[in-house]
Amino acid sequence: MTTGDATLVIVAAGRSERYGGTCKVMELVHCQPVLAWSMQAADLAPSICDVIVVVGVHSRDEITRFLESGTWDKPWQVVEGGSRRQDSVAAGVLAVPESSTVVLVHDGARPLAPVSLYESCAEAARQHGACIAATPVSDTLKSVSDGTIQRTVSRSGLWAAQTPQGFLRHILQPAVARARESTNEFTDEASMLEAAGIPVHIVPGSRSNLKVTVPEDLAMVDALMSLRHHSPQGTTS
Repeated sequence: MTTGDATLVIVAAGRSERYGGTCKVMELVHCQPVLAWSMQAADLAPSICDVIVVVGVHSRDEITRFLESGTWDKPWQVVEGGSRRQDSVAAGVLAVPESSTVVLVHDGARPLAPVSLYESCAEAARQHGACIAATPVSDTLKSVSDGTIQRTVSRSGLWAAQTPQGFLRHILQPAVARARESTNEFTDEASMLEAAGIPVHIVPGSRSNLKVTVPEDLAMVDALMSLRHHSPQGTTS
């Protein structure tokens, strides 16, 4: 199996407005900042050779100080993102070295993604060119207008997108460069490739691969992380 050919781009440039304005990737989960768990997963993933962390101007100093205080096995660098997700992703992806064949893009607010998922996405990217982690939608979906249900939406064939999302570098870099110049909003990297007519493969994700968006999410992530490490919440493993 090919190893050490992927750069991980961790997107952590948002202003965490729905979280309350606090830098959510620096909130503690199982006694460590949210971001630390993705950095540790990168260290353990054989496919990943280096890490690029995309930050906002508002969070650059705090995140950089944290990264500098750590002892990470893989080389890392910090780049500054933009006002839209696609601008931040473009900044990170365009900094990926030419020596990397694969690019994995991951939300800094998803600390529970297992090493096996990074590896699965890297392998799928090598095979198919583009892939995302995702799970089938299980909830009943409603189309709502003015607080009233208009219709029930069939969930057949619907999947909830997660990260990591993996791509061959030579496919992703032109797509994110185009998206940076576009007035359209892209909420994930797969949609940039979809707009260009490039097929994107699905890698089965995990329902525990939660994204911290609001404070309630942090409590759920902390509980799941504590279970994963077989110790009570708030104690070290």
